[in-house]
Amino acid sequence: MDKPKKQLEMEFKGSVNTLLKKLGINPETVIVVRDGEILTEDDSLKDVDVIRIMSVVSGG
Repeated sequence: MDKPKKQLEMEFKGSVNTLLKKLGINPETVIVVRDGEILTEDDSLKDVDVIRIMSVVSGG
């Protein structure tokens, strides 16, 4: 079952990690992508960036 997609527009400048904390998202459970490139927690974001936050699926 697919999770519903949410779109959020906000002013933000800072690191990926700071954004995830602000949104209450555990960084270990998601991948953040900008322009097809996977970002690290230390990468910087600007107001003009469009990113996708995707859940990581793991199994065994």
